[in-house]
Amino acid sequence: MADYRNRGFVHVPGVLSDDEVREFLADARGQLEQHTKVSWDEEGRGNVMDWVVEPEAKSAVMRRLALHPGITGIAERLAGQPLRMFKSELLRKGTTGSTRTPLHIDDPAFPIAGTPVTLTAWVALVDVPVERGCMTFIPGSHEWPDDTEPQFAEPFDARPELVWWPRTSVPLRAGDCTFHHSQVVHMAGANETDVARISLATVYMDADATYQPGLEVAYQDEVIGVEPGHPLDTVRYPRVGSLGIILS
Repeated sequence: MADYRNRGFVHVPGVLSDDEVREFLADARGQLEQHTKVSWDEEGRGNVMDWVVEPEAKSAVMRRLALHPGITGIAERLAGQPLRMFKSELLRKGTTGSTRTPLHIDDPAFPIAGTPVTLTAWVALVDVPVERGCMTFIPGSHEWPDDTEPQFAEPFDARPELVWWPRTSVPLRAGDCTFHHSQVVHMAGANETDVARISLATVYMDADATYQPGLEVAYQDEVIGVEPGHPLDTVRYPRVGSLGIILS
């Protein structure tokens, strides 16, 4: 927990068993073949990745992963308070030729007001070495000065000094998980291999968070049935459970 507080991210190996990885990966591949996907393309650089929106609503298997008590238990320990699931996305970074994910932070994309504990669990469903586009973080960059506004697209515009801060890449085995704070600066490399990088990213938020739409918030169109200023406490945003897992 100290690593997460100080660095803004933590790597937890072996969260899923081998049997769970096989089950979840088979379901993920099926969804990526069957369902409409959102594609992120960078002009002049090619495809960053594509993903299935709300995969947990499309299969009971993927819902079990998004609400996996081993994962949500860790998330609640890191946040230090009860959480709800905000959203999940089934991500695929294609084989040789995909481009890197730019450095960014997640927080400004979320239409959420409340205690700033929002975090993402990023679960690898295949091995993700550096060459397959693992995550890279700028440790400590989640601590933004009070007079600095976090920026989604260009964090270096707000804090030019971050260009010189060390960066940490975190290769994962299938079944490993990283948890990262919504304000930590991070990216993912290009996939230079012939195996697609497949992962599930699930965002968890303060259980008492309220809906706060903005002018350019990426996910506000997905908020249905909640008025601005009201709690995000519908069945779409379930409370998550905890196994009481304690991290050293």
